[in-house]
Amino acid sequence: MEILVKIYMCNELGEFADWLYRNYSGILGISQIYTVSLGGFVLVGIHFERGSKISGDVPVGLAIYGLGDRVRGYCSLPIPCKTDGRIIRMGDLLQSRAEPLEADLPLVRDLGLEVVCMDGAVAVVDEVGCIDVYSRMGQFVVACGLLNKWARAGGDVYREFRDVAARL
Repeated sequence: MEILVKIYMCNELGEFADWLYRNYSGILGISQIYTVSLGGFVLVGIHFERGSKISGDVPVGLAIYGLGDRVRGYCSLPIPCKTDGRIIRMGDLLQSRAEPLEADLPLVRDLGLEVVCMDGAVAVVDEVGCIDVYSRMGQFVVACGLLNKWARAGGDVYREFRDVAARL
């Protein structure tokens, strides 16, 4: 994966989304990227197309949120969960009120991702400094698609991740 060295502010997260789409939508099978900027807050939605080899022919979406000097990525998986009977919503995650969930998912430990229960489904979360957006969030986008495919159909996620990373 190409790594750009650039001083990167999170309120410019839309530039990352445009760069990702321009350079890697064909390889990753990304159909749409939506960017909403509200002052210093930026929200990016990324959707894999139905025919994507990364997400296993299933449409998958993920959200990346940036504010100040941090960026968080959220990837919901089709795996049900509960935490002490209470439902964690997106607002709880944005405000860091969600407890980590113990789940043995491939790639999670290797990439330093967090797993939480959000709205009754397992979600994988990554948080990085703005300077690491190009390197880390690109990996997160690939991992999200592969983990969704793995949750539905299984497979060798590690091999597929290495294969995709070699093409980026």
